[in-house]
Amino acid sequence: MEPMWNDGRRFSGRVALVTGAGGTLGGAVAEGFGREGASVVVGYRSSREAAEAVVAGIAAAGGAALAAQLDVTDQASVDRFVAQADEAYGRIDVLVNTAGRIDEADTVRFEAMSADAATALLMVDVIGTMRMCHAVIPFMRRHGHGAIVNFSSTYGNGVTPENAINWVPVTYCAAKGAIRGFTTSLARDIGPEIRVNALAPGPISGNWEEGWGVAPEHIEEAKAMNPLKRFGDPRETLRRCSSSHRTAPATSAARCSTSRAAGSRPVSPAARAGSARRGSRARRT
Repeated sequence: MEPMWNDGRRFSGRVALVTGAGGTLGGAVAEGFGREGASVVVGYRSSREAAEAVVAGIAAAGGAALAAQLDVTDQASVDRFVAQADEAYGRIDVLVNTAGRIDEADTVRFEAMSADAATALLMVDVIGTMRMCHAVIPFMRRHGHGAIVNFSSTYGNGVTPENAINWVPVTYCAAKGAIRGFTTSLARDIGPEIRVNALAPGPISGNWEEGWGVAPEHIEEAKAMNPLKRFGDPRETLRRCSSSHRTAPATSAARCSTSRAAGSRPVSPAARAGSARRGSRARRT
C-alpha cells in the first residue's frame, strides 16, 4: 500500500527557510513546507539546478518559493540569504538547518583524524547552524514567535569498522553531539517565543552506492539492523520536522527534543541521511 502524506495547509501565511535544500533531505523538507502552504526560501550552496527543481515543484503545486545561494560558513552569505528572504516575503517564521558536510576524512578512525578536516566539518555542521540561528532570531522576534529545527544524528551506533554507514566516526559524532547540546541550551535561551528542536534521523534512502561509494553489501547490512528492514523515506523525516515547526503562541513553553525518523533506530547510523549528504562527500548543498 502506498503511503499517504499530509497535504494540508498548516503553514499558510508562514515563511520557511531551509538550508541544504539542494540535497535529497533538504529538498524534501522544502517541498513539504511548500505543499502545506508556506512560502519557502530554498537555500543551496552549489546545487543550483536541484534547488530550482524544488522551487518548480512547489510552484507547480500552487505554492510560492525562491532559490537562493547560501554558504553557511560565510557570514556575509548568511546575512544576504536571510535579508533576501525577509525582502521577498516580509517575515521569517521557520528555519530548518539541513545543510551539513560529510567527507571521507570525517569517517576515519580517530587516530587517522585530520585536524583540518575536523575543523571544516565543525564549521559547516556546528558553526554554520549557529550562524543561521543567530541571523534569524531578530526577524522571528519581530513577529513574536518562530521555530527552528536543527539536525543531529543517530550516527555513531554502528558495529562494523569497514562499513561507512554502520560505524562510529568520532569527529562526525562530536559534531552531532554538539548540535544536541546547542539545541537544548538555545531552546532555553530564546524560548518561549521561539521554539528550538533537534531531529536525529536514522539512515535515509539516498544515492548511497553511486554517490557515496558505499558497497551494496554494506547497505544491506545497515538495512538488516533496522527494525523495519529498510531505510527511511525523506518524507518521514519531513513529517517530524513539520510537526516540530508548528509555531505556537508566545505563551507556549520552550522545548527541545530529539526524535528518530520512522523506520530507524540508533543501531543504524547515517543520520540525517546519506540522502542529504552531498556528493563526494562534500557538504550538503
